[in-house]
Amino acid sequence: MKIQEVEVCKLTALSFGKLEEAYIFVYENAKELLDESRLLFEHKNYARCYTLAQIAIEELAKLPIIYQEATRSFFKEPHDWKHFYKRLRSHEAKNRQNFVYFRTILDVTEGEHPDFEFNKLEQTLKYFNDMKNMSLYADVKNNKFTKPSMEIKQHTAKELLQLVEGMFEIFSLTGFQNKGGIKKSLDHEGARIKREIFRKAGLIK
Repeated sequence: MKIQEVEVCKLTALSFGKLEEAYIFVYENAKELLDESRLLFEHKNYARCYTLAQIAIEELAKLPIIYQEATRSFFKEPHDWKHFYKRLRSHEAKNRQNFVYFRTILDVTEGEHPDFEFNKLEQTLKYFNDMKNMSLYADVKNNKFTKPSMEIKQHTAKELLQLVEGMFEIFSLTGFQNKGGIKKSLDHEGARIKREIFRKAGLIK
C-alpha cells in the first residue's frame, strides 16, 4: 500500500469567497456529525454517540470564527491569520466560545444550568474534555479499569445530543450556510453603519 504524504495546512490568507465556502463546509460537516451521532444513539451506542456530539459542537463553534473573518474580508479590514487559525484549531478556544454561547442563551431565556455559571468556567471546560476522552478510551477510574460503554449512559448522551441539536437549529436560522448568505447579511447600509460605529468605538482593530 502506498503511503501518501499528508500536506500540512499553512497559514493561508483566504478570500471572502473561500471563507464563505469554509462556513458552508463546516456547517455541513457538523450536520453530518450530528446525523451520525443520532444513528449511534438509536442503536444504543451511547459512548460514540457522545463523542460525535462533542465533536459536532466543537465544529459548530468554528462558524462564528469564520463569519467574523468573512466580515473583515467583506469590509476590507486587516486580518490576523495566525490568530484566526489558532482559534479555529484550538479545542479549548472553541469550548470557551460554546460556554459563552450557552450562558448567553440562558441569560436571554432567564434559564439556569449548574454547569454554565461563569464561576465554574474552568471546571466545565475540564469536564467536557474529560468526558470526550472517557467516551473514546479505556482507562483507570477509581483504581479499576473501565471502558467508554460502561461510563457513558443513555441520559448523558441524550443530554449532550439535545444540546447540540438546539445549537444547530439556531445556526440554521441565520441562513449563512446558504451560498451568498453571508454576503446578504453584510451587503446593506445598516451593516456598514454598524461596522463604522464599532470601528469608531475601537471594537475593530
